Parts: sequence; structure tokens; C-alpha cells
Amino acid sequence: MATELKVPPVSTPQVQPRPQAKVQRSALFSGRLIAALGSGALMWACYFPLGWGWLAWVALVPLLGLVRAEERPRKIYFAAWVGGLAFFLPSLYWMSVADYRMVYAWIALAMYCALYWVAGIFLLRRLERATKLPLVITVPVVWTALEFLRSFLISGFAWYFLGHSQHAYLAVIQIADITGVYGISFLIAAANAWLFEGLYRVAWFRGLFRPGRTELCPAAGWGRTAWGIAIVAALIVTCGYGLWRLEQTEFQAGPRIALLQGNIDQRLRNRAAADLEAQLDMGRHYARLEELARPQNPDLIIWPETSYPGEWFDVVGMPVPLRLKIWQDEKLEPVRNSKVAQLLGMNSKILDQDKRPTLYNSAILVTAAGDYSQRYDKIHRVPFGEYVPLRHLLPFLKNFSPYDYDYSISAGDKYTRFALDKYRFGVLICFEDTDPVLARQYHADGPHGPAVDFLVNISNDGWFDGTSEHEEHLAISRFRAIECRRALVRSVNMGVSAVIDGNGRVQAPQLVSQDPAGKNWVIKPRDGRVPDLSEGQWGDFKKVAGAIIATVPLDRRSSFYAQWGDWLPWSCWLVVGVALAWVLLRPGRTRPVALTSGAAVVGPVRVVAGLGSDGKP
Repeated sequence: MATELKVPPVSTPQVQPRPQAKVQRSALFSGRLIAALGSGALMWACYFPLGWGWLAWVALVPLLGLVRAEERPRKIYFAAWVGGLAFFLPSLYWMSVADYRMVYAWIALAMYCALYWVAGIFLLRRLERATKLPLVITVPVVWTALEFLRSFLISGFAWYFLGHSQHAYLAVIQIADITGVYGISFLIAAANAWLFEGLYRVAWFRGLFRPGRTELCPAAGWGRTAWGIAIVAALIVTCGYGLWRLEQTEFQAGPRIALLQGNIDQRLRNRAAADLEAQLDMGRHYARLEELARPQNPDLIIWPETSYPGEWFDVVGMPVPLRLKIWQDEKLEPVRNSKVAQLLGMNSKILDQDKRPTLYNSAILVTAAGDYSQRYDKIHRVPFGEYVPLRHLLPFLKNFSPYDYDYSISAGDKYTRFALDKYRFGVLICFEDTDPVLARQYHADGPHGPAVDFLVNISNDGWFDGTSEHEEHLAISRFRAIECRRALVRSVNMGVSAVIDGNGRVQAPQLVSQDPAGKNWVIKPRDGRVPDLSEGQWGDFKKVAGAIIATVPLDRRSSFYAQWGDWLPWSCWLVVGVALAWVLLRPGRTRPVALTSGAAVVGPVRVVAGLGSDGKP
């Protein structure tokens, strides 16, 4: 009888995780989080109040490590989002100073903008794993495409683009008349990607994101020298073009203007909506500035946004407006009888045939002859500042607003070309000068009139009480002047009011007199040339009342960007779309990647296109 041989079951030894493994993983994640925070801090330093724009050329390098980091995707994207918050929260702090309720809007906007960093890392990781495109291509394409998306999505917020950090380097940003501000962002992002690839070839740097990595990603060394030469060549061409443009300074003398700059706290302006005495106080303040400017014989006096406390009334279908409401106060008589053309920033109420009112934020031109038929209604409204999005569906959103009442205005639909004798000008109200699309509508003949000779921005920056917003707003305005090759003049409550020529130069005013009403500045040539106002001096013109007298420098050059618009960011979205379609249409395409654990290679792994080793992006 055969004896059954019993073989004891073979037990599989359980590998006990090393006690330090969890700690090690936590430390690695902390390192990646610190890298993202580092990029956030560097980006913040690029803009005001520091204004170290040169840092933008390296600021994205730490963040790009997340593209190749070996970690759970949710941790990678969380790190990217935190890095974005580290940039946008301090950068946008100025939003919170006008009213305590604006704190909610400040935090919400920062959280929203930080999502674009998450989207950027997500797209870059997919393209990195699914295509053979190097980062030196994908990073500028993706970053530029997302900046463009942020400029118009959900009303749009076109602040703090990479290109804006270079506003002080006029030779670099002249190319904006071809590519818009997006061309400068594209070049900076490409330089960051090239620097990252160079650092990624160094073992210690690579180990920060892929511990124990013994092989380079196949794309890491491809043509790095060639790409470096291409980027340097692009920068040389950009600067060469910029220097050529900057030599073109033969501008024609345009109309003589007076820019009124009030210094009124926003709380007083808010009271003026319902308080007659507050209206009179604000009116007297600007009337004194108008009196200060009038002896300089300007052709046009420009008031800031909503600085005129009266209202404009009109009825649809009537041949002329009903009336322009003027305060009944003897101190304001000179305003009515000045015999000088005045561009007034004010609220308007337009009644339809059924007497239903529509409210607008408007600019009204009252000519020296008393004609007041020309009006521009603001087109691009500021969310929570001029209307509450989805307020009927989501009533709680009204808590993000600085008002206790329904203050919503409607959007205008006409790009008014104001006629001032033989000149034409277009108006941008408040943050409209940060929108690249609006300004270029005035460059050429259109359905609303002929091309303009110059642009005017009227704004109320009194909300922000001397913070870095004032300088940053002026910095962004420079790009509109270059993109359109038109001088841009700014009349801003609390400043910084300025004259910007078609090359983006901010002209330096000279103080000629001052009295209790305010200071009187004049912009005029010195030694045959109007000097520039350096960025370090911009702060001297904040929270100061006065009037700037200047002659508008008329620029007659053409602009490729003004004619053809956002061809570059649309091209970037085309590249992104084609690449993502390639991923979706060829899901079986794989790309070999060697993964490591510690110092030993675990083995070759086939990674599905677009996915990491865990099957996730």
C-alpha cells in the first residue's frame, strides 16, 4: 500500500514594510510640495511690490518637477494647487482692503486661479507620457494656452501673466505688437523648460522627484543643445526687434489733455450713492482739480471712472438725452461754464419705451460747445464689483460683494469712437485696459467708427488704498499701448495716472505747482526728449491728488497683433488638442519607462500612453 507523501504547504514569506518607508514617502511628498511652494514664492516676487521680473525666467523650474514626479496623482495635483495658492493669495491681497466682504472674493479668486496650475501639470504629464514632444515645446504651449483661457473664461481675469513680469524690459516686450503679451509668456516658459531639462540630468535634482532613478527619461536629453540655441536665438531676435522698435520715437503731437487724479477713499464714494452731502464733497474735490488744470489750456479734461457723482439720464428713442444732472452748488459753476471739452466718468440710467431703467458704467464726452451726444458704456464688467454672477440661482454669492444693495450694471455693446475736433479716441473703463481683446478693437476701422488716434483709460483704483494693485495695473496697461501701437492715457482715482506712448514708455511728469487742492504736473521734453518715469518712482504718484497736463504722442504705426488677434494662443490650443486627440485615438500606444525602487531597478514596465505606472495620469 502506497504511502501518501504529505508535502507541507509552501508559505510565501511576507515582506514586512520597513518602518521608515512611510516616513520616507511623506518626506518625498513634502519635498515636492516645497518645490511647488518655491515656484509660487518666486512667481510672487516677479510682480509688485517687489517687481523682480528677471526671476520669471527660472520661477517655474521647481514646479516642473511635478511633471515627472513618482507619486500618487492626487498628491501631485494637490502640490500644484498649493503652489498656485502661494502665488495668487499674496499677489491678490489688494482685493481685500476696500471692504471686509471682499475677503471672500479674494480667497475665491486665488483658489480659482490656482486651478490653472493643476490643469497645467495634468496636461503636461499626459503629453509627457503619451507623446515624444519634449518639455521645451509642451511647457510653453500649455502655459500660454491656459493663460489665454484664463483671460476670458468666467468673465476673464487677465492679470499676472508670465509676460507681465517683463514690463520694465521694454526691448523684450516690443514683440507684443506681433504676438500680444502671450509671446513673451511663451518665450519665458520655454526658457524655464530648458533649464529644468538641464537640471534634470543631475542625479541629486532628479532624485528629488524620482528617487533612485538610474536612467533618464528618453525625452530628457533630446536635442537639448539645439533647443538651447533656438531659445537664445529667439531671445536675440526678440530683443533686436525691440531695440529697432524703440528707436521709432517720431510721434506726432496730438491734443493737449489734463488728467485729473483724485485721492478719495472708496468709503466716501460708496456713501455718495445715497448721501447728497457726500456727493457734494466728491464733486467739490474734482471741481477744484478741474480748476487747477483749466489755466493750462487743455483741449480735453479727463475725469476718472464714476468720479462725477451725478447721473446721466436718457430715454431710448428720444433724439437727444434728457439732461445731465449737475449739482446745485455755487462752487461747481466753473465746471458747467468751463468751455473746455470734458470726458466725465459717471453712472448712467437709460429708460426704455416702458420706462424700465438699465444702468451702465459710462464715459460721457461734453464738448466745449456743449454737445453731449457721445457716450461709451463699459463692456467688460467686473464680477462682484459690478454684478454678481448667478445671483438668482446662488443667492449666497452676494456675500462676495462690497455692497448691501443690488448695484448690478449692464454691459455695453458699442465701441464708441469719441470725436475731439480732428482726433478720435477710444475709452477703456476700469480693468478693461487689462483685457487684450477690447483695446485692439479700436485700432482699425469698425462698425462703430474709424480707427482711433489714442486710447483713454479711466479707472477708480481707490478701492485698493495704495497697495501694489496701483503699480501692477499700470504695468499691464503698457502692453495695451504696445499691442495697439497707440498712446494710452490714464486718469485714475488714487493713481497711478499716466501717459504711456506707443512703445510702452511711461512719461515722467514734472511738478510745476501745488496748492491745497492738489499738485500740478506737466509732461514736457527735456533736452529734446520726454524722460521716462522709472518703476521705482511710480509709488510717489499713489494717493496724491493733482492734475497732469500733457500732449498726447500720436503713434501712426500698424500692429500685426491688433489686426490678427490671438493667433499664438489659439495655435497653442490647436497643438494641445491634436496631442490629446492622438492620446485618445491610440490608447494602446505605449512608451517604455524604467521604474526604480531604492537604488535597484525593479524592471522594465510598459506604461499605457497618457498614464503612469499606477494606471493614472
